[in-house]
Amino acid sequence: MGKEDIQAKLIQLEYMNQQIRALETHLGDVVKAADELGILKVGLENIKKSKKDDEVLVPLGASAYVPANLVSPENVLVSIGAGIFVDKKVEDALPIVETQINELKGQEEMVMQNLSMLGREAEKMTEEINTSLKADKDVRVS
Repeated sequence: MGKEDIQAKLIQLEYMNQQIRALETHLGDVVKAADELGILKVGLENIKKSKKDDEVLVPLGASAYVPANLVSPENVLVSIGAGIFVDKKVEDALPIVETQINELKGQEEMVMQNLSMLGREAEKMTEEINTSLKADKDVRVS
């Protein structure tokens, strides 16, 4: 393998490593979103058991909560995407959240498969580069 071939393979390897890093970031985002939906599911299941005027803690963000009383525990506003929310019965919201969790789990599996495939390809390319560099070095030393 010539010097130009090795340089081309090094560029390919760097591109693969960039793709791996991007997929790892995406995987982290998918896992975080699935975890948040899992927390939402538990919250919906708890609300389902609540009654009007029960006191709850409403998150304000950054680990700050405000106590509040439930006015209508049987209904929740649910995101259906693109910043659109609809009023749903808790029993109807739970399947939507479960579907979203399942979609994210499927996405997580697909990203992990892609990561595994790219990792194997990068490892194979690294071995090829190292073999070529060693062979090139052996020729010069002899």
